[in-house]
Amino acid sequence: MGTVRLAAFGDLHLGRRKAPGVAWAREALADATRNGADAIVFTGDLLDKKKATGKDLDDAVDLFRMVTHELERPLVHVWGNHDVGSGMIPLFPEIRGVHRPTDDAVAEIRVPDLPLVFHAVNVTQDPDPRDVVKHLPRAEEPGHIGVLHSEVEGRYTKNPCLPTTTEHLLSLGYGACLMGHVHSPVVLHEEPWIGWIGMGQMLEIEVAALP
Repeated sequence: MGTVRLAAFGDLHLGRRKAPGVAWAREALADATRNGADAIVFTGDLLDKKKATGKDLDDAVDLFRMVTHELERPLVHVWGNHDVGSGMIPLFPEIRGVHRPTDDAVAEIRVPDLPLVFHAVNVTQDPDPRDVVKHLPRAEEPGHIGVLHSEVEGRYTKNPCLPTTTEHLLSLGYGACLMGHVHSPVVLHEEPWIGWIGMGQMLEIEVAALP
């Protein structure tokens, strides 16, 4: 069975003074690509809702273009609650090679020439207590990946955001569930990998490809 190497990060919070910043992200993405990443995943909160400016929006757009144009890797992402709160999502342009849900429902994302299926959900309000993660489809084969900006059983955060449970995520049969929202790196389950990547972290992970 083949594998796909993913590099995943989240909670960049551009504009926040103590956030890792765009320079960190550029360097970490370049390193992950040199390490053989086939695709990049971003799990939400690109912009900080209180501090982001137009310059931060420009930096965010340039960062995504770096991934798809310079590093020549596809990027799959979701919006987080801070992206919604910033009010800047409508200003974010379409970028070739960037894939995300287009509405408030569960989305199935297939990237050309990448043997994976991503199941992803955007946050659409802040806070976002919708019980929509329950609609994620179960996988009957390898090669399925969850991309969420969620809280799990109210642990590690008091901010309601697309709530779910570890039991439910395990029941889906995905090769990994990659999450943003919690800023500390927390692994809820090792195999399959389920957890929050954490602010200022780049997770590099091998997952089984579609058969």
